[in-house]
Amino acid sequence: MKLFVYFILSVIICLPANGQTHKKLSTICDSAFLEKHLIDPIQFFPVPTAKQNFWRDSIPWKMQKSYIDLGEKYIDSPWNTIPLAIFAEYKSNGNRINYESRYMTIRKQLSCLVMAEIMEHQGRFIKNIIGGLKQLNSEIWWGVPAHYPTTQPKADNQVVELFSAETANLVAWTLYMLHDELEEQKPGICECMKKEIRRRILIPAQTNRYDWKKSTSNWNPWICSNWLSCILLCEDNRQRQIESIRQVLQCLDIFYDNYPDDGSCEEGIMYWDRSAASFFECLYLLGKATNRQILSNDPKLKNMGAFCYNIYIGNRQFINFSDAQPKTPIHPNISLLFGLYTNDSSLMSFSLWRGLFDNMSETPSILFEASGNFPTLSRELLFLHQYPSYKNIQPAEPQKQDVWLPNLQLFSAKDDNKSTKGHFVAAKGGHNGESHNHNDVGNFIVYKDACPILIDIGVGTYTAKTFSDKRYELFNCRSAFHNVPIINGMEQHEGKQFRAKNVKFSNKKKRVTMSIDIAEAYPKEASVDKWQRTICLKRGEEVVITEEYELREYRQPTEITLICCGKVKYNGTNEIIINNGMSQGTLYYDSKQFTPHIEKISYQDPVIQNSWGEKTLHRISLTIRSHALKGKICYSIK
Repeated sequence: MKLFVYFILSVIICLPANGQTHKKLSTICDSAFLEKHLIDPIQFFPVPTAKQNFWRDSIPWKMQKSYIDLGEKYIDSPWNTIPLAIFAEYKSNGNRINYESRYMTIRKQLSCLVMAEIMEHQGRFIKNIIGGLKQLNSEIWWGVPAHYPTTQPKADNQVVELFSAETANLVAWTLYMLHDELEEQKPGICECMKKEIRRRILIPAQTNRYDWKKSTSNWNPWICSNWLSCILLCEDNRQRQIESIRQVLQCLDIFYDNYPDDGSCEEGIMYWDRSAASFFECLYLLGKATNRQILSNDPKLKNMGAFCYNIYIGNRQFINFSDAQPKTPIHPNISLLFGLYTNDSSLMSFSLWRGLFDNMSETPSILFEASGNFPTLSRELLFLHQYPSYKNIQPAEPQKQDVWLPNLQLFSAKDDNKSTKGHFVAAKGGHNGESHNHNDVGNFIVYKDACPILIDIGVGTYTAKTFSDKRYELFNCRSAFHNVPIINGMEQHEGKQFRAKNVKFSNKKKRVTMSIDIAEAYPKEASVDKWQRTICLKRGEEVVITEEYELREYRQPTEITLICCGKVKYNGTNEIIINNGMSQGTLYYDSKQFTPHIEKISYQDPVIQNSWGEKTLHRISLTIRSHALKGKICYSIK
């Protein structure tokens, strides 16, 4: 279903950093276009407000009630102020959780109360919502300590970052949806909060040259999507409105110019929601504000949406390179709109497939409560507004048999094109200077019947160390805890120059193969000229890994490291059995080539624990026996 009337625009073709050509947003939506088509200030009506009957008439009662029930959980909850001493903890000990958990709770509480009032519309939640707005107004700054330059926030330094922008967006949509209801009980509160949005977000975002404005990471579109909402809902001056949107478009051009044409998100699946999806959200909002559909037929945009199902494994799991968890929810309140916009039936079907979420009832409030850091009110409302469009979409789990993303240098393949039965293998090249990088060039994973055998441990709890020069002291970021070799005692090194080369992909009916030279991912002390790793799925049989190498000198034994999930049994010959409780895989190797060693991985990280549950993680080291400078070795998983 098309959301808007198509509009043909003349475009300029530019050559972005990745060597591809596409349309520039700042040219498509230039100043003349904005003057002509952009809605006047404070005239943006993206969805019906709460007092309109749409929410009671068009949304099924069972869904309405789920939001009301969720709001009732918070109706008597106090609004707890966060002591500034907790804000200061981050600079002293690197702890993010103490402040952020309290911070997120306040915003979650407000979001749920607002949704409940929209659905019920009897004024029962208004008093509590006003309390929430007052609580936010009392906060000196709306962001989190990890993103602030000093130990304590200052009223005259309103830094615009991810969560200050998110908070402003939440407030802006609350005021839009419930303006009359709030004013009836607390006259003047809406204008007071709009002034805060202008002071805290709109003015500093327009007047400061923040680094994120030139970023190619998720910070750019994530902040821009929230900034854009605030411009459209709260900016009352036409000149400032157009100038701010012009700046948003320039930011988005930088992001889109550098985004690969295959749609792959180098930051991993956890950040797809706030990189590609936030970029789309900006297009969607611009479309609403101009009554034009922008870039909807652009192939790269469609590929960006498809990424989330291109790296899907099965059983609610994704290929989790970079800072990602294997079970990262794809939230339908943005992915379904993305699929509708680009006419991607697979993305639409995947978005409505209920298997994506644990413990999901027939109502969506559970998803809303579990959405990201805190529920995104704007996305939920835009999603529900399109509810009548969802009736003919058939939910389905993706079953892509093979995927090759050349820009990311990632491939995946599985035995069966209709189910998750059998082997699944994925591997990634790239470089070690990627956003949210782990030193993992050439890393691969193996699942069997959609259950983990050889894994990528994934992201841990974020602390000050995570985004510092000590990042690679964290075990989950080191190559020693990925499925790559330790060559001459040396791990891979961070930096864009440490990369893969000679990457080749071959897809035949019974064999899917990726070959990659990872030698340049290691420092010169590794004394390696070539390390050609070939990963092959022989459908219905096994996954075979071949390592062909050339060293300049032999310094100490080289190890092949393999991280596995579950119980490990070594039979003393040439087999290691890995049992994850749901399925079993066997690692076969030549005992003449390798000496095996198995160790349990001990950790206390709750995020990693959440990824793998009660399953024990082990590290298998296959030490190469030969001291020769050239060699070819092989092992397999069945």
